[in-house]
Amino acid sequence: MAAYFLSYARADQVVSLRFADDLIAAGASVWVDQYDIHPSQHWDRAVETAVRGCAGLIVMLSPRSAASPNVADEIAVALDDGKTVIPILIEACKPPLRMARMQFIDATLDYQKALAKCLAAIGQAAPTVYADPSPAAEAVSLPPEILRQAELRLTSVIGPVAGVLVRQAAGAASEADLYERLAKSIRDEAARKSFLAWLSQPSGQGRIVRPRLAPGAVTDGSAPVAPENVAALSEAFTRYMGPIAAHMVAREARLGGTREALCQRLAQRIVNEKDRAAFLREAAKA
Repeated sequence: MAAYFLSYARADQVVSLRFADDLIAAGASVWVDQYDIHPSQHWDRAVETAVRGCAGLIVMLSPRSAASPNVADEIAVALDDGKTVIPILIEACKPPLRMARMQFIDATLDYQKALAKCLAAIGQAAPTVYADPSPAAEAVSLPPEILRQAELRLTSVIGPVAGVLVRQAAGAASEADLYERLAKSIRDEAARKSFLAWLSQPSGQGRIVRPRLAPGAVTDGSAPVAPENVAALSEAFTRYMGPIAAHMVAREARLGGTREALCQRLAQRIVNEKDRAAFLREAAKA
């Protein structure tokens, strides 16, 4: 059975790969570059072969993917070959021209419903979701401030889809349970530990508190990185990670350490080796 090709912008990889994982877990056959391109393969040729041989294209729509030449090429090849294209909206944006008249699936308000609609579109039954019928579960409602803090913190890690995930997890039994549920959406282990580390800090009204250092983080007691350097690094990092970059840089800068250590921590967030090296070169000049 031919797989459905997942088209996405690298800056949206956290939510895109989670969506792919959930489709695969439900029994769908999905081709993902980070999973299916072997080290010896040429990326461009592997992608073109996969698009031409796929059953259809699933496009994760956001301002980053709408502006991506690679995503535009993948859509064009699929449409020219008469493939089915299924747009999944993960952040409000103006869609690529060739998709302007297409009906999209909105994942910004209800992730699970969007997942079910996508599975139905590709002819795969959606997994059954069992609700907890107990009165205690129905009565739980965490304070709005806890939910707001959790959304802001998760947004700094995975981007705008955090709001959807927090709303889905709002029935958690406690703040700790809420964070455990949300942490499952974070693929990177270091980022997941850093996110969970916020639980040990008191919540300040209307502000994001400094997280406890995640295991493996190092601080040498040096002076904080200068604000102008943080701004320059944010500008450079944005070219590789998109709009969420400024939040990520600010969060990492609060962990302390030297400017060089900050650059190295940020570089580890960039999956592509060439992009990682290019960022470090830019960061050295910033």
